Amino acid sequence: MDFIKIALVAIASLVGILVVRQLKPEFAVPLTVGASVLLLLMICDALYNVVYTFYSFAEQANVDSDAIGCVIKVVGIGYLAEFSNNLCIDSGCKSVGDKVLLASKIAILFCALPIVEKLFGAIISLVQ
Repeated sequence: MDFIKIALVAIASLVGILVVRQLKPEFAVPLTVGASVLLLLMICDALYNVVYTFYSFAEQANVDSDAIGCVIKVVGIGYLAEFSNNLCIDSGCKSVGDKVLLASKIAILFCALPIVEKLFGAIISLVQ
């Protein structure tokens, strides 16, 4: 991941947003959202390599790929929730951001249920 490109785009976006906010404040929020999405897309390209590396580690360690998939989904939900919440706060809608965080916690709970079910199954088989 070329962090310098990301930092330069972020700084250029920030300068543009600050100028637009003074001249036409109603365009500042859409510009902020657009810049945020652009930065997120730049980051997503590098995430593929990270996910691939996790699956490679899991294969080498003979770890169930479902567990790794669950961990990756939970981390992704967490990052996406934080990103969405920050966009909501920047747009002046903190209450909507709070609902996004609540929804993400529920989504993480649903994501973890199959792993918890396997864990309880293993405990029950050890007890019997």
